Amino acid sequence: MNIALFLDCFTPMKNGVITSALQLKEGLEKKGHHVCIVSVLVKGYENKDPDVLLIPQLELDFGSKQGFGAALVNNKKVINFLKEHKVELIHSHTEFMVGLAAKHAARKLGIPRISTTHTMWEMYSNYSFILGMKSIWRTYFRFYMKGTSVIVAPSIKAKKYDNLVVPEIPVQIIPNGIDMVKFKQKPMTQEELHDLRKRYSLSPEDKILIFVGRIGPEKRVIELYHAMEPVMKKHKNVKMVFVGDGPAHEELQKRANDLGLAGQTVFTGFVDWKEVYRLYSIANLFVTASLSEVHPMTLIEAAICGVPSVARRDDSYLDLIEEGKNGYMADTDEAMTAIVEDLITDEKKLKLFSEEALRISSKFSAENHVNRMEKLYKKVLELYPDNLNELWDEHLLDK
Repeated sequence: MNIALFLDCFTPMKNGVITSALQLKEGLEKKGHHVCIVSVLVKGYENKDPDVLLIPQLELDFGSKQGFGAALVNNKKVINFLKEHKVELIHSHTEFMVGLAAKHAARKLGIPRISTTHTMWEMYSNYSFILGMKSIWRTYFRFYMKGTSVIVAPSIKAKKYDNLVVPEIPVQIIPNGIDMVKFKQKPMTQEELHDLRKRYSLSPEDKILIFVGRIGPEKRVIELYHAMEPVMKKHKNVKMVFVGDGPAHEELQKRANDLGLAGQTVFTGFVDWKEVYRLYSIANLFVTASLSEVHPMTLIEAAICGVPSVARRDDSYLDLIEEGKNGYMADTDEAMTAIVEDLITDEKKLKLFSEEALRISSKFSAENHVNRMEKLYKKVLELYPDNLNELWDEHLLDK
């Protein structure tokens, strides 16, 4: 198969969408397929890959400090690129300018288009008031999705949303996956673990709570810290590590100083993905109060490193957290406090949960993700354009 992946972010940026797309490209190519990418050019990056077309963009950032923006699409150039690569199927990972280019190209070339819903944009109204106006956003979302053969939902939560907003389009659930060998690289030695803790002023006796992700209001990081404060005040050896950057960073830092918890709070700033596993490796428990996730890669990463998780109850975590085995979901922020305190102070339970996290992580390998996506691509090409109704079958990818 000749496949084109469309996304509105690219190397050297780092997020779950880029990780997922690049892993998918690599996995499919190992199986003998040809995969090209249409994305945006990030300032300072030089593209030398003939299978990648990078579109200039107006960088708007949105507080990410990575280089998000609006793509300045030349549709003719995109279509010529797809023709050169004999693309048979388009898989779009964005609803914005590059996604509209995917929609236009699929229609012009008469080929199927698949769309993955990676983000619950209605939860990002702090970046644009339009995203908070459900009627306007959903009207646009329906326009964008029109002509899509099938939607890929990474989780039950995403499927419920897609079924609500575009009930006329079939949805298949394909969970995110991570290349476990590439992510963990090599096990850390005791000396390396000791040195890393020392770098962040963490002692061997400290219990580490970790959050990895965008330090933004949509992740409810302020609410998370508020829930962790009582645990930290009561147990001076409990430290909170925030890995990442974003617009709420300064507010969090000020709160830590005001509460006298600066010595128990670590802000690493942006960390390269190749180094993130090292920080998971010194952590005891992953915590998040985010309700804006679709299927967070961070919980999979934590599990791969044997780190249990405590999260606010949300459908996005349903297959990631097996309650009472590798973590818990709390019904309120206040409930998180008690759950985290109980778990972080129980050595025996932490060890058992860590072992379960490793076991559960095997379900979310990049190989599983690639295999299911390959099967869906083949089905879409087989059924397009007259028999797409068969894509409603919930067991289609299990046969």
